[in-house]
Amino acid sequence: MELTYHTDYAFRVLMYAGANPDRRVTLSEIAGAYRISKEHLRKVVHRLAQEGFLSTVKGRSGGLVLGRDAASIRVGDVVMAMEGSMAIVDCGRQPCPLTGHCSLKGLFNRARKAFLDELNKATLADLLGEPQTLSGVRVLTA
Repeated sequence: MELTYHTDYAFRVLMYAGANPDRRVTLSEIAGAYRISKEHLRKVVHRLAQEGFLSTVKGRSGGLVLGRDAASIRVGDVVMAMEGSMAIVDCGRQPCPLTGHCSLKGLFNRARKAFLDELNKATLADLLGEPQTLSGVRVLTA
């Protein structure tokens, strides 16, 4: 299983904002630091704000800040918000003669739940609490 760039960029934005709690960071600043398209990041930031992970302020002195404390932003919740259903297999995609009589879908659902449960043991604060991660993000802000 591979997460999308959308989710990858979401974590980059959250870590950047979380590493700079004393100020508003800008979309242009984050895009430049990570060398990511500003337009693509705009979609990511919009979704993060919809989910309450970010708070945005428009205008000349606007920018982005975390929408809540980093310790309350669980990694699995961010993944789920950015990825959507995360279905491992779509049994309805093609007619399957085993629909309703197959244990594979249940196994995949349990595996997905275990994956998200494990990710939810970590928060954004945990990620930023790692000295290498925090210093790596802070180097980008210089």
